[in-house]
Amino acid sequence: MTPEEHDRVARVGRAVRVARRQAGLSARTLAARAGISQAFLSQVERGLNVPSLASLYKIADALDCSPSYFLDAPSDGEVLVVRADRRSARSVTSAPSTPNVWVAQGNGAIAEVYQYVIRPGDDVEGWFRRADDLVLVVVSGCLEVQVRGRAPVLLDVGDCLFAVAGTEMRWEHRGVEDVRVVLCVAMPGARPVTRSSPA
Repeated sequence: MTPEEHDRVARVGRAVRVARRQAGLSARTLAARAGISQAFLSQVERGLNVPSLASLYKIADALDCSPSYFLDAPSDGEVLVVRADRRSARSVTSAPSTPNVWVAQGNGAIAEVYQYVIRPGDDVEGWFRRADDLVLVVVSGCLEVQVRGRAPVLLDVGDCLFAVAGTEMRWEHRGVEDVRVVLCVAMPGARPVTRSSPA
């Protein structure tokens, strides 16, 4: 782990600890609510362990906040540029074959941007849902998206899938090439931006 990566892990740990204390929870209580061990939570808070994306979601859900809360604070400006080396890497699950995802925190209607690279055989099974609206864009490869209660849909390069908050879905890799997916998640209660007329 590079010094910069170590600093990012430490910042995530501090943010988790601050959020837990602000919520008035003990480490034991938060760990129980999140379904993780207290020892693991302690390592995360001290910057000694990198939580997977799944673990980060569990912690965030237990604290009633978004995983983006634990990332670097966004800019206050209307335009925010996040360089590739400033994004945070997370594992989707704790399985050895799990794909990694790069996360960037936004500063407006778009709260989070995830970039997935899913290889044949990667572990991406499991239903998930977001409490916010989202749009999924396939950049390369072919991805099958199963939405609870609906027929599965295949997404090819350039295809987009929009889903409202609370939609439950799961993904499955299809084909032989890597699948690259960009997932943009809206802030809760976000409203469309009113565009001004060009001068």
